[in-house]
Amino acid sequence: MKLDSWTERYLDFLGLEAKKPSYHYCKQLVESHFHQVPFEICSKFYYFKNKDLSNLIPSKEEYMEHLLEKGWGGNCYILNIHFGLLLQSLGFDIKYIRARGGNNHLALMVTIDDKSYYTDVGYMAPLFEPLQIEKEPYLVRCGEEIIIKRKSSNEYMIDRRTGGQSFVTKTIEWFPVGLESFTKDIIHSHRDDNDNPFMRRMVATIFKEHVSYAVMNSKLIIKSDKEIIIKDFNNKTEWLQMMKSTFNLKKQDLEFALDFLNERNVHLF
Repeated sequence: MKLDSWTERYLDFLGLEAKKPSYHYCKQLVESHFHQVPFEICSKFYYFKNKDLSNLIPSKEEYMEHLLEKGWGGNCYILNIHFGLLLQSLGFDIKYIRARGGNNHLALMVTIDDKSYYTDVGYMAPLFEPLQIEKEPYLVRCGEEIIIKRKSSNEYMIDRRTGGQSFVTKTIEWFPVGLESFTKDIIHSHRDDNDNPFMRRMVATIFKEHVSYAVMNSKLIIKSDKEIIIKDFNNKTEWLQMMKSTFNLKKQDLEFALDFLNERNVHLF
């Protein structure tokens, strides 16, 4: 398989080789992505301050540069768009789909051997494999439940719960839409006001050996199938060290993000 350099660098970062499209290979790609590429908010603040509102998604080249040099992944739009481009370059049939609720969400429909799978590396949930949502999967992993239920012929509810309590619910619209249709959603998700939590928090998530490591402001939440551990960092230096060791995020980018939040009267330290 002849690959362009962008795809080769992406696969090298994930620690995988090119193979023919298959469900097993797609699952490998998804799982490796969860364990290597963080959902993080530093890049969102950076792009908001340095890009035009109509062009908030980095190019393939910019995404790769920031992934390799800064450790950035991004939000759902950045992660799933570029993961979709990776899958396309490897010969997979991918389409974009929307999930409504709060800030609308972008995910992927990947069709393999005439079966379509919900595929999502940007929801901060342990969705380690492509899912046939028509089977209404129910997952219990990393300290949370993920429930998918049919609402209508082409709509499914996806509900994430911890301790039996729902903390985020969206409605998956299970039909393809054009990438250009997300322009308003992307701009809306970057609205600079206090009712938009993803512009007023420090957030990052990555998985290591099927254990979730999630930062919410100064707290690190570690969730496994056995327990949930919460560590609160009151010391900024220790927090910066944790963010580097856990998410591979650089001090200068974290300082930029903290300044961004401080300007909006959100003070972590």
